[in-house]
Amino acid sequence: MDDIVQPLTPQEEAPPKEVKVLATLVAKLNLADFQNAIPVIRELRISNETNNRFVNATLTLSSAPEVFKSKIWRIDEIAADSFRVIPGLDLVLDGPLLSRLTESEMSTFTFVLEADDKEAESGRKEVARLEQVVDLLPRNQWGGLRHIPDMTAAFVQPNDAAVERLLKQAAELLRLSDKPSALDGYEGGPKRAWQLASAVWGAVARMKLDYALPPASFEQSGQKIRSPSQIADSGLATCLDLTLLFCAALEQIGLNPVIVFTHGHAFAGLWLKPEEFTTAVVDDVTAVRKRVKLQELVLFEATLITHASIPSFSYAVEMGTKQVAEDAESVFEMLLDIRRARLQRIKPLASSEAQITRVAVAESDEAPSILVEDGIGISDDNIKAQVEDLSKLDPADRLGRWQRKLLDLSLRNNLLNFKMGKRALKLESPDPGALEDILASGQSLKLLTRPDLMDGADPRERALYEQREREDVRRRHAEDALKRRDVFVALTSAEMDVRLTELYRSARTALQEGGSNTLFLAIGFLSWTREDRAGQKYKAPLVLVPVTLERKSARSGFTMVLHDDEPRFNPTLIEMLRQDFELGLGSLEQELPRDDSGLDIAAIWNKVGHAIKDIPGWELNEDVVLSMFSFAKYLMWKDLAENAEHLRQSPVVQHLLDTPRDSFISDTPFPEAESLDRDYGPTDVFCPLPSDSSQLAAVMAAAKGKDFVLIGPPGTGKSQTISNMIAQSIAQGRRVLFVSEKIAALDVVYRRLREIGLGEFCLELHSSKARKTDVLAQLQSAWEAKGEVDASAWEVEAQRLASLRDSLN
Repeated sequence: MDDIVQPLTPQEEAPPKEVKVLATLVAKLNLADFQNAIPVIRELRISNETNNRFVNATLTLSSAPEVFKSKIWRIDEIAADSFRVIPGLDLVLDGPLLSRLTESEMSTFTFVLEADDKEAESGRKEVARLEQVVDLLPRNQWGGLRHIPDMTAAFVQPNDAAVERLLKQAAELLRLSDKPSALDGYEGGPKRAWQLASAVWGAVARMKLDYALPPASFEQSGQKIRSPSQIADSGLATCLDLTLLFCAALEQIGLNPVIVFTHGHAFAGLWLKPEEFTTAVVDDVTAVRKRVKLQELVLFEATLITHASIPSFSYAVEMGTKQVAEDAESVFEMLLDIRRARLQRIKPLASSEAQITRVAVAESDEAPSILVEDGIGISDDNIKAQVEDLSKLDPADRLGRWQRKLLDLSLRNNLLNFKMGKRALKLESPDPGALEDILASGQSLKLLTRPDLMDGADPRERALYEQREREDVRRRHAEDALKRRDVFVALTSAEMDVRLTELYRSARTALQEGGSNTLFLAIGFLSWTREDRAGQKYKAPLVLVPVTLERKSARSGFTMVLHDDEPRFNPTLIEMLRQDFELGLGSLEQELPRDDSGLDIAAIWNKVGHAIKDIPGWELNEDVVLSMFSFAKYLMWKDLAENAEHLRQSPVVQHLLDTPRDSFISDTPFPEAESLDRDYGPTDVFCPLPSDSSQLAAVMAAAKGKDFVLIGPPGTGKSQTISNMIAQSIAQGRRVLFVSEKIAALDVVYRRLREIGLGEFCLELHSSKARKTDVLAQLQSAWEAKGEVDASAWEVEAQRLASLRDSLN
């Protein structure tokens, strides 16, 4: 067989070694960049890959058309196979040229590297060359977010002549609204800041502006910007033009404005307090939402000012707030804080002689008259969060391990990681505080499926209606329903009934078996994150209001009423924040704030919001959800944590903590069954129920205070023995606490004690028996109970029993 010879694959030739000029330049350059010292050259390097050495080298940079004076770098030597970073990158730009530009131009930047060469005729030779193109923008051309987003602040021009005229109109509106006309910034507090912003809104409304569509994807690629004077002259403005106009006016009166960019849109906002973000550019929408919910930041939709019927400033705020809601996160780009940008020395564009001089805002009889609004719901209180510096619990001792086993801080706990499921129902509640007040007043709420309202079978268009009527139709519908004590659920009638029935049965079963209510209305959630799971968000309920579901029949609807248990702040969340994040919630860990009708939900949310406002990715969610939650093990943990030293006084607990592997030694002997009749007379034994010798030995051991465990299979008389133990202890004047995980065991023992006439000595403190009225009724019954047998009769009966026992023995 002939050998097969494989052809050899020639090796690819290595690229030739050469000298390179490597430069990183800005893609776009305009007057704003020049005024704010944006470097044209970000990085400049020379790479010599050859074995040649170059001396007396020069690197020359020029441009065509010329936008700066040519620059020369002199380099004594460029060693073979070396890499050099070139310093001194500042260029002397031609500011007047950049100011005169009215259209974009392309400028070619050329780098030429030369060095001595004895063989060259001139004694010098070109070693390397690099050409790059930079886009020169006119003074009013904004480069977009892809350029340098911080530089957008340069286009906020508070010193434009038209802004001064606009503010005079704002002051006049304040006077017409019977408010001080001084444009005094933050001196009057948050409410005054709102009034000033409302006055600016009314002043811009008088300009009767028309909307101009911006270019597609303007927020990325950029657009030409109309200055305030150009807007006043032409009467036209894009969303970004309007936003910059509002920001200029707000900044000029001493308020801190912001710009919000979403996909294809921009709108304005302002701080109601003299604050700013820690960075000029904020790309975390949750950080923005938190400040809005805390009423520290107000966002408003600027384009509404161009509508034929201009809405109020408060409606513009409502529309602006919606654009940073959770369901709009996907379109959020960034927020630009103008005050922070100014602190970073980003200055407004200088005025131009070419600017249009007619800046007056003509008033006419047709100009809309929008009076200044008060900031309804805006508080002037300067609330500061009480964030405590807390350390984690010490897990070294056994008591700490007991506590951690009882306290589930894992993500399996729905008190820390709540997920909507079949046993959860989200309620449409535009005013959670009012909903809680209705429940706190003892009234019931009827749960109804939400009817079609401009969706589904309703042919009307919701967006068109809201644009005309200036109201959120679903919110208003839900508010009106709540006044009738109805609450809507966004589910079909069949699905809502299935879920409510499941909740109703599960809550009833939990109450019957465990003796505690597990059905709660969760008002508000904390959306939180963990560093070890980046990008994953979790929801933990905040306020938990115990409720009960009721229905008159299987076909009737469900109503919801307040349960007798006390509302509480999520205790497991408090401990998780304390142990894992060293974050305390101050007074919320003790007693929740209240208003005239019940809990002060707004105050609770405000405290939480202030505590978490500086934690990235954390925010407060205002959802209201009906679901199942359990605190049984938490209460045991709390008992261990608060009574640790008292528990250590128990010999059993001390043994389990200190010497659990050793045998437990007790000084009290266990009674012998054979000697019970000899050791205990009838006057010493108070066992009304039948018992054998082993059961009686257990009863008398308990009477002597011995610690022991009683074990027996089902049907061996454990419950009856416990009943005798309780009767014996009552006769000896002792107090007994009988605890069981299952309510059935409690009921069996209580029934037997009641049957033998000891029911009045029992105080039931579980399930529905723990209500205040029931506890008081039990105490009254015990107080009024009277015995029918006196001590002398008991002595006679005891002697008879002794004689009978002796004769039997």
